[in-house]
Amino acid sequence: KAYYGKCFSLTVATEVGGLFGHDEDTKIDRFVRRGIRYMNVDTTTPGGIQHAKDLNIAESGLAKIIFSSYFHGGSELFNPVNRGRFFTIFRHPIERAASLFYYRQTATWE
Repeated sequence: KAYYGKCFSLTVATEVGGLFGHDEDTKIDRFVRRGIRYMNVDTTTPGGIQHAKDLNIAESGLAKIIFSSYFHGGSELFNPVNRGRFFTIFRHPIERAASLFYYRQTATWE
């Protein structure tokens, strides 16, 4: 995520936007943290997506890339006038299953 903000100088919307009291903001805006421009909304939670929608993140034109694991909620941020493009990155299913298997052998806290 930081790659897009630092290397490509894109303004990103991700979980960082909900930190530092920005989850209470009443208007859409950007802030800089460690040289990366972030939107002041958390697009990685359903509540944060609703907050971003209420603040009209797509209409603002400020965010250049939005990260979310909620496909349907994230798609509701856009409309025919303010369109978005989706892409996804999947981990190989066998690699993921093996990782989970070994993790659960040592994770006594779950």
